Amino acid sequence: MAAARLPRPMPVAVRENARAKNVVLRLIPGQGLVITMPVGLPPSRLAEAVGARSAWIAAAWDRLAAEGTPPQPGAAALRPERIVLTAFDRQWDVAYAARARDGCLLTVRGPESLLVTGAVDDMGAVAGVLTMFCRDRGGMLLKDALARVSQETGLPFAGATIRAQRTRWGSCTARGRISLNFTLAFLPWELCRLVLVHELCHTRELNHSARFWALVEEHVPGCRVLDAKLASARHYLPGWLGATD
Repeated sequence: MAAARLPRPMPVAVRENARAKNVVLRLIPGQGLVITMPVGLPPSRLAEAVGARSAWIAAAWDRLAAEGTPPQPGAAALRPERIVLTAFDRQWDVAYAARARDGCLLTVRGPESLLVTGAVDDMGAVAGVLTMFCRDRGGMLLKDALARVSQETGLPFAGATIRAQRTRWGSCTARGRISLNFTLAFLPWELCRLVLVHELCHTRELNHSARFWALVEEHVPGCRVLDAKLASARHYLPGWLGATD
C-alpha cells in the first residue's frame, strides 16, 4: 500500500522499531527507500505518511539520479569522495588505498584530507571508520555549538553526550543533561540550531506544551515551520551511513 503512494518507482524496505515514535524515511544507495516505523502501525497510516512526504522523496531521488547514484536493487553503496558536515561548513576529501588486512583504518592526513586503508572494497568496513570519524568530529562541533547557543539564549544545561540514535535528533533529561545525535552535523545549520534550542528549552519545560513552544518561538521565530522540515530531514544524511546497518 505504501509503495503505491511513491512518486517514483523504487525498491522499498520497511522495518519495525519498538523505539520509533514516528515514521522515518531514508533513501539509501543500494537499498532504495528504507522506512522505519513504530511496531503495529496500520498500513493505511504508513501509506498516509509516505504520501505526505512524496515531495522530498521525489526531490531526493532526482538529486541522487543527477549525481549518478540513484538507489538500485542489489547495487553497492558508493564510497564517498568527500565528507561534508553541512551545519558547520566543514569538509574533508577522502582517498582510499587497498591493503592486505581485515577491516579499515582511517588516517587524518591534513585539515581537509582523510585516507582510508585496508579492505576498502568492504563498504561496511569503510562506512564504519567514516562513521566513527564523523561521530567524533561532529560531536565536538555539536558540543561547542550547544554551549554557544546556551549562552545566546540564556538557557543553561547540565551536560551533553553524543549518541547515534536511529530515530531521534536529541533528548533532554529532567536533570538538564542533553543528548544529541551526531548526524545533526549533516543538516543545514538552521535545522541543527532548532534541535539545540529545542533541547535547551526542555531544561525549562520538560514537555511539549504551549508554554514550551512559546519558549522555542522566542528564540527561533517560525519554529513550527522549521520543525515540520525537520520531520523529513533525514534525506540530508549521506547514503553510505546506511551501509553500517
